[in-house]
Amino acid sequence: MALVIACLGLIVWAVTVVLQRPCRVQDLQLTEVGTPCPTLLEDLAPLAIALGICIIILGVEIVDRGASVAEFVIVAAILATGILALAGIDTAFRLNYLLLAWASPHFYHLHIRLTGGVSSKTARRMLHAFRTLAVLGSIPVVLWSRETLQAMAWYGAWRGVVRLTIPLAMVAAVILAVRYAHRERSDAGRRPVRLITFGSLAAMLPMVLLSLVPETLGIPVMPYELTFVGLLVSPLLYAYAMLPYRMTKLDAFLRRAAVYYLLGTLLATSFLVGAAFVHARSAYLAEHWPVLGTLVGAVTLTIMPPLERRLTRLTDWVWFGRSASYSGVVGHLAESLSTTLDRATLERLLVRDLATAMNLSWSTLYLRGQDETLMLVASYGTAPRLPEHLPADGALVRALESQAAPESHEDLCASLLSLRPRAAEREVLAVDAIALWLPLVSSGVLHGILLLGPKTGDDFYTPQDYDILTTLAHQSGIAAHNVHLVDQVSAGRQELAKAHRQLLAAGEQERRRLAQEIHDGAVQQLIGISYQLAAHHRRVSANHSDGDTTRAELLETMEVTRQEVLAVATELRSVIGELRPAGLEELGLAAALHGYVSRLSREFGDDAPEIAIDLDDGTLPIPLPVALCLFRVAQEGLRNAIKHANASHVTLRLRSEGGQVRLTVRDDGSGFEVPQRLSELAAHDHYGLVTIAERIAQVGGELAIHSEPGVGSEITVQITASQEEEDAERTDQGSPRR
Repeated sequence: MALVIACLGLIVWAVTVVLQRPCRVQDLQLTEVGTPCPTLLEDLAPLAIALGICIIILGVEIVDRGASVAEFVIVAAILATGILALAGIDTAFRLNYLLLAWASPHFYHLHIRLTGGVSSKTARRMLHAFRTLAVLGSIPVVLWSRETLQAMAWYGAWRGVVRLTIPLAMVAAVILAVRYAHRERSDAGRRPVRLITFGSLAAMLPMVLLSLVPETLGIPVMPYELTFVGLLVSPLLYAYAMLPYRMTKLDAFLRRAAVYYLLGTLLATSFLVGAAFVHARSAYLAEHWPVLGTLVGAVTLTIMPPLERRLTRLTDWVWFGRSASYSGVVGHLAESLSTTLDRATLERLLVRDLATAMNLSWSTLYLRGQDETLMLVASYGTAPRLPEHLPADGALVRALESQAAPESHEDLCASLLSLRPRAAEREVLAVDAIALWLPLVSSGVLHGILLLGPKTGDDFYTPQDYDILTTLAHQSGIAAHNVHLVDQVSAGRQELAKAHRQLLAAGEQERRRLAQEIHDGAVQQLIGISYQLAAHHRRVSANHSDGDTTRAELLETMEVTRQEVLAVATELRSVIGELRPAGLEELGLAAALHGYVSRLSREFGDDAPEIAIDLDDGTLPIPLPVALCLFRVAQEGLRNAIKHANASHVTLRLRSEGGQVRLTVRDDGSGFEVPQRLSELAAHDHYGLVTIAERIAQVGGELAIHSEPGVGSEITVQITASQEEEDAERTDQGSPRR
């Protein structure tokens, strides 16, 4: 506070001197030191800047008495003493250069305090170096007066060194801030350093580039009273960095103002450099400088847009410290979301990847389910306990559908005060750990909600984060809608698959029922008829005489009839064997296949091909649906080889290992052309392979058919022998598993 009061005293002294300047009072052309008499505006402009700095610093000290403000007081004092020095006051001249000499170590010390670099050997050495330069720069003004110094040969070099220590301190402070940024993990700790370093550089930039350096090099300069205005940037950003962060419209204004401030400074510098180059190179070019200036201005306009974009990225980094750019985050996630059709990928992108990219403490995703309620499907991080379901037609959903943009938890709760949320909605609204609500809306319909927790550490949501989330909300809404449609199609397919399984199961049940009825009914009746015919044949034979021709013909007819009846019974038994695999449930697949091959050999006799059997189902238990499917495949393959391929050799092989069952039927018959789609066979009334392909698909197996005309055929089936298929069949049939 004492330093600020002392600085205000210097400003008051300078104002008094300026108002009573003899050259202005007596209307003279020159000042006391032989320089042109400045206008009142030229004298008061630096003092107004100094006063503004003191007022800002006074406000900072009132808010935070522990804040370091000496550096800014020195800047204000330099402006005041500079005006006094121009008025010919020797004491003010000496004080001005003392302040200039000691500004660099104070400036560097401020950044050491901010970054905690006082423990670094390099930082301490740099501070000692700047202090040494300050001592060396102070000695001349302590020993000699202004007139004496100006008469010395080394005066110009000394003055240049004193002035250039300030930009050197700026460069050293930037290096220190970069090193601190790599060491400090918390963005909340890095942000004040970025802002204050940026403010210091931005404050000095116009004065250094447009006034100090050109004056030292002897080239055209911009008046100090214009470049001094930039000095207000440093204390303003210092005060802004010290205050607790709040997202306000002032934040966006400051960022845009910083961009145009830097843009104007750089463009003015390029213009001055161009003018100095032209004047130094050619008198002819100097005479035509207005034309060349117009050309330089046109070139400047062409480089403004890309330069503005780069400066915008710089200020975004200073304010927010994002390690990933807006376009990078949005581009990666939006591109992935545009091709997402499955729920697992959507959950990974929105819950894990987004939370990782934005340093979120937790996130939770609700998606619309088939029952038209919002279901909690995924969480990441330290998510709080939330209800599993939210009503899709409640007040919460209606509010988010109309918003269709990120909304803070406080704002959403305030907007629902006048409504009547349901119990589940009240439960989730009562969770204070929620920071943001991100509605996933597509075509005006809410398809999901992404709940986001606070950022890790002391980090916070920025306007850039809101821009990212707004863009992602639209992309995510479309992706969630697509996933919902795919789920509906998948559910429809599952229903069709279930219906098909039930149809196949019903067909097998009907086959078993029909086989049982034939066995218990028709076959038994035929056997009974054959017994009756045999009995009648015996009675008639007992009363038969050798000369009775009619009775002999009757006996022959009865025997023929009996044999035909037995043949029909045998045929019916064969049909029963086709309808219901004998011994499959009782003895297993291998035994049933052995029995079926034996029955084929008996049925076809000498016309039957040589069938080589290699059956080994190991100890792996094969569920009934899988066993029945494999039996039907073998049945179809063997009958095709015998009836249609005219094969002479057939191989039937069964292997089981590693939870897999493989069945192969190979023959050397006539073969056939395998179509690209087996459904094409149905167009020619060949349904056998089509049916077994459907059976295999229902139990999750794989079918491979290799055949060429004249070469033979090979049918291979591989199925996972798990209990799930049997459970699925029992569930489809509505019977619990015993």
